[in-house]
Amino acid sequence: MERWLLLRGLAREQRHNGRFNQVLSETLGDATAHGIDFPGAGTEHARPSPTTVRGIMEDTRARWLRLREEHPGPWSLLGVSLGGMVTMQWAADHPDDFRRVVLVNTSAGNLSRPWDRMDLAILPQIVAAARTRDPVERERIVLGFTTRLAPDLDLVAREWSRYGQERPTPVGTLVRQLAAATRFRAPARLAVPTLVVTAARDPLAHPVCGERLAKHFGAPLVQHPRAGHDLPLDDGPWLAERVRAWRDAPP
Repeated sequence: MERWLLLRGLAREQRHNGRFNQVLSETLGDATAHGIDFPGAGTEHARPSPTTVRGIMEDTRARWLRLREEHPGPWSLLGVSLGGMVTMQWAADHPDDFRRVVLVNTSAGNLSRPWDRMDLAILPQIVAAARTRDPVERERIVLGFTTRLAPDLDLVAREWSRYGQERPTPVGTLVRQLAAATRFRAPARLAVPTLVVTAARDPLAHPVCGERLAKHFGAPLVQHPRAGHDLPLDDGPWLAERVRAWRDAPP
């Protein structure tokens, strides 16, 4: 059985995968998906976050190695946003850890312009989210610019705000993760089979970011025509099916 490790993005944790772990496992048929949190978030929220993508990766990898001891066999890796940056660094530094990797709605500072990595038009929403003291309203605002297709956003906002209350992500983690993401540079090459996935309506990683990553790594590229940044939430079944089709394609 193949196992997949799923990495989330900025100030998110593994519970934000929602049903996507199950959807991916069922779509692939002979696979099981696992989540793991970055230092400073989720189960690790009491620990400080490193300020580099490599530092985040090495901390996460140390805990994944223990998970792999419990679940031996081939593993693959899928990362969204900041998780995609960690995925690139991981695959470059430790190419034997994973059979294949998937980069979803992510970017690199040496390949894309700052305004492609974040549309400046969403700055007012980011400021509004930072100012509100209502955790549910904060999630509503954030979901307003990270999703495009997800139904029941009010229900999602209430559930995700509960995650934040149970395992609050410190402001320091957000600042440190932002610093790491801003300074991240894509490695020269990846020796692991790689799929790049973009979403046409993503304001946090314009599709051109994924196009440049695919060209840089010589990797196949697929794009969702209507989804936003949080593709697992917007259309998890579509993403899982694209992963399955790529995995099962003839060499």
